Amino acid sequence: MPKGKRKGKFEHRRTEQPSSSDEDAGIDMTNDNCSETSAQSDLKSNHEEAENEIQEKLEEKVLEIIDALNARANAARAAAFVSLRGALQRRYLAGVLSSQRVTLADHLCKALRRGRDGERKAAAAVAPLLALQIGEEGTEEFVREVRPALAATAVDKSASLDTRTECCSSLAVLCYLLEEDVTEILEIMRMYETIFSGSYLKGDGSVKVSGAVVDEGQWHAAALDGWALLLPLLAPRHAASVLQQHAPSFAKLAELLEACSLEVRMAAGGAMAVAYERVTEEGEAEAEAAAAQVAAALPRLEQLSRDSHKYRAKRDRKLQRATFRDILKFFEEEEVPSLRVRVGAEAVWCESWARAGAYGALAAALGAGLQALAPHSAPLRAALGLGAAAPPPPAPRRRADKLQRHLQNSAACKARTVARAKNRDKRSAALAAI
Repeated sequence: MPKGKRKGKFEHRRTEQPSSSDEDAGIDMTNDNCSETSAQSDLKSNHEEAENEIQEKLEEKVLEIIDALNARANAARAAAFVSLRGALQRRYLAGVLSSQRVTLADHLCKALRRGRDGERKAAAAVAPLLALQIGEEGTEEFVREVRPALAATAVDKSASLDTRTECCSSLAVLCYLLEEDVTEILEIMRMYETIFSGSYLKGDGSVKVSGAVVDEGQWHAAALDGWALLLPLLAPRHAASVLQQHAPSFAKLAELLEACSLEVRMAAGGAMAVAYERVTEEGEAEAEAAAAQVAAALPRLEQLSRDSHKYRAKRDRKLQRATFRDILKFFEEEEVPSLRVRVGAEAVWCESWARAGAYGALAAALGAGLQALAPHSAPLRAALGLGAAAPPPPAPRRRADKLQRHLQNSAACKARTVARAKNRDKRSAALAAI
């Protein structure tokens, strides 16, 4: 029928068409102008372009944040300090901050001296990151300007306890990393002692349980942790003389084990371990004297390592027992818990109480910035025991303006069009020859 005739005619025509597959014609449809090496180079170039673009955007954002520190509203300045800390934790920005050292130090000091609590706390939190990010040339001047403001705010009774606590922690990290003057270190340690002396026992040997002492426990603990962080910076003989001639002695540190605040008790135990570890490095005589002083506190340490009072929170009981078990084991068997922490592609070994305390303080103060700054900051690498600093990164290529990018894209598009046309001509010639 007509319908079947049309179907047969269509099949006959289809079978009579000549074969024109690419394999029979011997034509390679791949782009001859794009080799594997060039493709990898293009990927690497694209990755570098993306990284440079991210770096440039972050630098522009940081400059905008620095401008926002001039805002009239206190809340706006506090938010700018918080944003600046978040940006500094992401990448190493010494290239853009080195030229802003004077401005940043001025903003930081003004915020600490005349700002409100939110601004003062945010400014204190960002101080260690700024000190490590502004470059080595301006670090000494920056620390000299910012340290007095942090110390004054740490003992300012008009500031909130959270602000004073933040100032104590930031000041300790700042001095631990960048302060080389032993006189200044001793002055800061004496200031810390005046703070946590509020948790000493009363004259009759009873524990202070007033509401003010309970509320100030976190502040006292931050000061005690700062004191313990700075003590290993002294020579062993000097540290031994400080513990013998100035407060706090081992006996005073043992008094803090009776404090009603969990933070103070744990900080006191860690400070005793750091002090004993540092003093015993000098010789046998100093080790025997320190052991005799610590022996009186061993019953209390054992009691804290087994404390199971139900009036304490379950988490607090577990944390206290775990902490004081390690401390008691150190004093009885001289065994230090070993800790290995990954920082980027490197590893930090904490094989002493001083090193473990330093890592804890740095991690708390720098946050995610610890990993971003570790490859570049020499003081931070020395504190973590990572060896020499890596070479500075190459300066990022500046992004071309809009017109230049348009011309470059047009030239690349034209080159791709010419290459495709050549392949198209080769294919047409091969098909014509069949």
